[in-house]
Amino acid sequence: MRYIFINHGYMGSNIENWFPWFKNQVDSEDTLCIIPQYPIDKDRHFYDYWKKVLDVYNDFKYINSNTIIIGHSSGCAFTIKYLIEKNIKVDKLILVSGFNNYYSSDENDFHNTVNSTFYVSDEEICNIKELCNEIICIYGDDDPFIPQKVFSNLSTKLDAKSIIIHNGGHLNKDAGYDKFEEILKFI
Repeated sequence: MRYIFINHGYMGSNIENWFPWFKNQVDSEDTLCIIPQYPIDKDRHFYDYWKKVLDVYNDFKYINSNTIIIGHSSGCAFTIKYLIEKNIKVDKLILVSGFNNYYSSDENDFHNTVNSTFYVSDEEICNIKELCNEIICIYGDDDPFIPQKVFSNLSTKLDAKSIIIHNGGHLNKDAGYDKFEEILKFI
């Protein structure tokens, strides 16, 4: 059995965006897509709480060298930190609208506080390359939340294949992504 995980982002849900559509596309006798629901309340949107959720699947060996993990938004930073911390090798890591160590210019921004628990240092992030056979970064050229240079820096640091989608926004439902045909090419 091959497992594909999707890790949603800040205040996200396992039933939003293109996630349910994607699951319907890939689930088969040989492949199971798992979309964990992480805590979204502001008091538990921290790495240690999210880690406990993914640990359950890891304990059952669902995350292994044949697994594909897809992160969306801050779910990408979480995924990177988790794989590095646990030293888990996976087949593919697909980062959709992903970032690491990005702080908005608003110093009082709640996102800066909660997302910071997911971040790893620039030195540590390079370790993810040894844990993945392939890394793909997909992002919109007009993302309203994350500057383009943040996406491109992450892709460069990871020696990842970059896919830039014209008018893709944050590649979420608000940007019209309740389906995501492009990502199927990489599965």
